[in-house]
Amino acid sequence: MRAVIAISMFLVACSASSGPCEGDVCECRGGERCDYACGVPGCSGLCQSLSDCDGRCGDACDLTCADVSTCTLTCDDACVVTCERLSTCDVECGADCDVVCEDASTCRVRMISGVARCARVSECDVACITPAGDVDATDCGGGVFGCGECAVP
Repeated sequence: MRAVIAISMFLVACSASSGPCEGDVCECRGGERCDYACGVPGCSGLCQSLSDCDGRCGDACDLTCADVSTCTLTCDDACVVTCERLSTCDVECGADCDVVCEDASTCRVRMISGVARCARVSECDVACITPAGDVDATDCGGGVFGCGECAVP
């Protein structure tokens, strides 16, 4: 059974886009829940006015969640992620990430390297993924947290 689940997850991860996607654009507006996986480099994903959103993409993605209760976004390297006007945003990305969380109750970010900016967020939790395990990001001041350098892109 575990092998079937692992194979299913691999096929979804390796496929082209799934869910509400056309080419390199995935959009979900209104409703209860939206799940999408974009297999095209440079994908653009948007979840707006939903209860829950779960979005996944590869490298160089631009992902946005706005006016969503709970949002979970996962991407590889060089992603730009924006979470605004929501309850909870969970982001996991690879290297060179640029994450913005605004007007949120909770924003949790895990990344290899990059910068996360939190504005008007009750709980901003940013962790850096290292070979030895997760470590807290550097507090760069002004709601900016960095894994690697503190420079804001």
